[in-house]
Amino acid sequence: MRVGRRIAMTLAAAGAITMAVSGLAVAEPVGGGPWVETSTGQVSVMSVAQAGPSVTWAGGAEVAAGDDGTIRFTPTMYRRDLAAGGTWRPVPLRGADTWNSRINDIAVNADGSAFFVGDQGSDGLGGVLVGRFAAGGWQLTDDTGLPAGTVEASLLSVSSLARQDAWAVGQGYVADTFAPIPVVQHWNGRQWRSVEIPGSADWSLNQVDEVAPNDVWVVGVDNDSGQSVAVHWDGHHWQRTATPAFADSAILFDVAARGPSDVWAVGWSRDTDKQIPAGLALHWDGRSWTQVPLPRGTFSLQAVALRPQGGLAVVGGNDDGAVGLSWTPAVGWGSLGLPGSDPQNALGVSSVASSGSHLTIGGWHHTTSDSGDVFVGGTLLTR
Repeated sequence: MRVGRRIAMTLAAAGAITMAVSGLAVAEPVGGGPWVETSTGQVSVMSVAQAGPSVTWAGGAEVAAGDDGTIRFTPTMYRRDLAAGGTWRPVPLRGADTWNSRINDIAVNADGSAFFVGDQGSDGLGGVLVGRFAAGGWQLTDDTGLPAGTVEASLLSVSSLARQDAWAVGQGYVADTFAPIPVVQHWNGRQWRSVEIPGSADWSLNQVDEVAPNDVWVVGVDNDSGQSVAVHWDGHHWQRTATPAFADSAILFDVAARGPSDVWAVGWSRDTDKQIPAGLALHWDGRSWTQVPLPRGTFSLQAVALRPQGGLAVVGGNDDGAVGLSWTPAVGWGSLGLPGSDPQNALGVSSVASSGSHLTIGGWHHTTSDSGDVFVGGTLLTR
């Protein structure tokens, strides 16, 4: 889930809103065995990434509330290796306690390199937390290449192909006016540089996926029109691609691509300003985006992971319960059968990773009341 630092204790609410009926049928449960749930205590899990069939990374933040009501985040990482017993173990992050930041997203590569991205320092003057995995450990540094005057910035997504090539996107604010400003960064193997996408001044950018150096997708929302944004980099130019328009609004939270003619994006849409937002799944076939009907009762979708043989796993939800769906070309949608939820210990999910038959989902538990949501503890679901 992507959440602003100002609303830390509503971890399960930002961007995860109830939806109206959409699709043709209720998803039936699909096979896969029972879920194993591992508590992460006061660590809210924001991102999971699969580094091959054995190793999985999970990142987020330890949430601590001060006596004055302020919230502090300490970036936190876990690692699970099926070849070494399959236990989730904390990963040392040297210098993490000096940052008031989350780990918002993780990217892993075939060459053994990896990246994560986070939030700007609490003083609003430094760079954004970024991490690089090298020489068997994580190195925490600050990305100071933000657009001039940017404050309270968060990099929400990172995607990479190799240690010398990575993209990251997110959101910041103009210091004087506090107007939102999109943030796009590119790592060239030596430093992070700010990149401007033409026409993006009023966009909020949520996710990036790099398929090749000349095939990069970025998704989010156009705040001026209220419609979703999907923009493509071909190695030379950025081009906005037309997504289905809705009478009121739509937003995309995640994108995942197998290649130039097989790209998926998820989020939510709304036809009237009084309608409860409906889950949204889009597919790009190399020429255009098509809306893929979802099962009735599906909530807003937050994350998508590619699975074998053209399949998908998607997760999302809201205060009423978490959503987990599987899709295959032959069968269509089916339920992932996530553990049950209740208002006293509701489950929220924000991220999903897949490798072969293995799935990992990151999230949290919270209580819901008239005064808002209260974070109870983080969780990792595996099967």
